[in-house]
Amino acid sequence: MSDKTEVPDKSKTPDKLDIILNCFIPSEEVNDIFEVTISNANVNRVSSFAEAIRNHRLDRFQDIVSTSFALYKVGFVADSVIIQTLSNNNVFIVEGSVRMGLQDTIFSHLLTQPQRIYSGEKGINVIVYPPTETVPHK
Repeated sequence: MSDKTEVPDKSKTPDKLDIILNCFIPSEEVNDIFEVTISNANVNRVSSFAEAIRNHRLDRFQDIVSTSFALYKVGFVADSVIIQTLSNNNVFIVEGSVRMGLQDTIFSHLLTQPQRIYSGEKGINVIVYPPTETVPHK
């Protein structure tokens, strides 16, 4: 007779989840929103997220160092109106967005998977300002 005591999967505790984030680069089109998967493990830094963004969009960022990105976490899932404004204005600051420091941990900004607004609508969670764009200052 074997004891089948269930052991929780420690790799999936709230501080060690894979999070899928919709990222957007101002001045691009709505269809250019892209997903990046990153772990929010306690030791994982925003700098590794920036590197994942760079690697996901090598077509645009091949010659750019990921540490030169300015990443802003949107406090809510940005809807189509905000996305359209960002498409037309590369220095627009989304109210309530927070700049993510490269040395910050992912966990300090994102505890869980952000919720979608509506099924079928693709919102954004992170705004990526490349160094060639004017980075907004609050």
